Amino acid sequence: MSFFDYPSEQPTARPQARLLPAATDEEWAEVLKHTHYHQFSPGDVVVTDGATEQSLYLVLEGELEVLVPRRRGHRRIATIAAGSVMGELSFFDGAARSAMVRALTPALLAELTPAEFDALAAANPTLARQFLFDLGAILAQRLREAHDAAAAGAN
Repeated sequence: MSFFDYPSEQPTARPQARLLPAATDEEWAEVLKHTHYHQFSPGDVVVTDGATEQSLYLVLEGELEVLVPRRRGHRRIATIAAGSVMGELSFFDGAARSAMVRALTPALLAELTPAEFDALAAANPTLARQFLFDLGAILAQRLREAHDAAAAGAN
């Protein structure tokens, strides 16, 4: 068995990348111990495009919409459901937020700052490593989907 387990065949449909899909209740409790919670009502803005904070958000309940700025307002490019994450770009690169995110339904999010992630990594390095690999897989999937959409629009 290698350090990395790569699929030997290209799947026909991409499975949905998930954060810590095999984590135990105790491991999730360890992750969530290093976060703080926010509740949002429908229409509330979770993050604003151009904001400079670097937090990652775990969507525990509800559904969010991702809106990118346009000349006149914003355009929805995605929705994010419970069980997923948002804010991964700024979490990794520290750059300003590239989109606005707004609650579509009542939502509960767990916010993880870089300092809180460092505390998680100090407490449980193995769990933090898996967290980062899974977060990278989610990011890769989203980039591939954006690439596919751009390629389809170019035809």
